[in-house]
Formats: sequence, C-alpha cells, structure tokens
Amino acid sequence: MQILSLINDAVLKPLEDIENSAEGIIEMFTEQLSAPRVRVVAVANPINECSIYEEPRACRSIAGRYEPGIMAINYHADVHTLLHLLAHHLQAAEMGERFWESRRAEELKLPWELRPSEITAELRAIQLAKRAPPRVWRIWADEIKPKIKELDEAIARLRAEAELLAAAAKRAQA
Repeated sequence: MQILSLINDAVLKPLEDIENSAEGIIEMFTEQLSAPRVRVVAVANPINECSIYEEPRACRSIAGRYEPGIMAINYHADVHTLLHLLAHHLQAAEMGERFWESRRAEELKLPWELRPSEITAELRAIQLAKRAPPRVWRIWADEIKPKIKELDEAIARLRAEAELLAAAAKRAQA
C-alpha cells in the first residue's frame, strides 16, 4: 500500500532523525558528566509527565517521559524537555532503585508541580541549559526544528489520506 510507504518515509524516518539529533544533544551532556548513555525515542503521540492520578496541568509542559534508560519525547518537545528528562536520567543513575521507589510514591501522593523529583529536575535542567554548548542550540535550530515542521505537514496530509481510505472502505461495505 502506498500510504504505508508514505508513513514510513514521511513520519517514521523524520522521527528517527529527531531521535538521532536529540541523542546527539544528550550525549554531549552525558559524556561531559560521565553519566550512562540514554536512548531517545521520538513519538507522534501526545506524551507528558502527568500520572493517571491527576488532572493534566503543569506536567503538560514536559512533552516527554523518562523511563529506565529511555527518554520518550513527543516530536514537538523542546530543549528544556530534553534537559528535564536528562535530569531524571541523572537522578536515576545517582539514586538507583530508590529513584523509582520515590517517584512512584510521589506520583501517588503529590501533584506534578509539587513533587521533589520534578522540582529538582526543573532546577537541574536550568543549570544544564546555562552550561549548554552553542552546538546544542545549533542542532536544535538546524536539525530538529525543520523536522518538526516537516512532520506537522506530513501528519496532516496523511491523516486526510487515512480518512479518505476509511470512507472508501465504509462505502465498499455498504
């Protein structure tokens, strides 16, 4: 099917390009800090740090989520989101299993903006941004931002095509 090929070329490939560029940004910091590497996964679906227990509010400002060894980001995520999730990766590397135990307890008890791990991650992300080499901002502007625009256009175009296919399938069943 042609649409599957278009999805691969127009969505999955640019998502992979964003992953590679974002990993390049993150590697600059992990190498400098002698921290373990982390994988970045870029997704087209909405993703944030809101837990299932709360109304989405401030947690929506972080367009991604950190899981063990993986930073999942929405393709619209900005440098602040990358650095916030990197801060969680650094917390996990420093604290080990205690980080995950503490995080689970915080998600149950506190709204996102009052969780100590989130406050610490926000502060650390600001510190990382201040120390970011100019190359970070160049990669963002030259590699990632154009892919975001490209993906927005491709997803809109492919959604329209998918709707046409669904309508044609319904007509064929009638």
